[in-house]
Amino acid sequence: MTTAADHRAEWWSLAACQHADPDLFFPVPGTRPSRAQLLGAKAVCAGCPVRPDCLRYALVAGPVQGVWGGLSEDERRLLRQREAKARVRTARRSSPIALTRRAGATTPARRAGATTPARRAGATTPAPRAGANV
Repeated sequence: MTTAADHRAEWWSLAACQHADPDLFFPVPGTRPSRAQLLGAKAVCAGCPVRPDCLRYALVAGPVQGVWGGLSEDERRLLRQREAKARVRTARRSSPIALTRRAGATTPARRAGATTPARRAGATTPAPRAGANV
């Protein structure tokens, strides 16, 4: 039986970063060398055969520091946010209400011509008050 730890150990042993300076992947924020470190780490990741596995690990593991799968901490956070928004959009599109609307079906209230909550409840438009400018 293969465990998640076994799988991680398998891809981890094939990672290009195994032969690079570990400090390259953990730049100190706000310093000039950190930009150069970030670019250097991304260059190593660009040629890595297990980059997708590494990125998947970093996304699933939560907030991990440094460059993983070719993305910085900020880039992974943005990716998570975009993926979450995409899941919400997909859920909305596949909801029964959205599917019904796209299919062109109408609700009973729409078929009856009701357009406001008051009209759907059966209320009529009130007559203008006496002396009101109409």
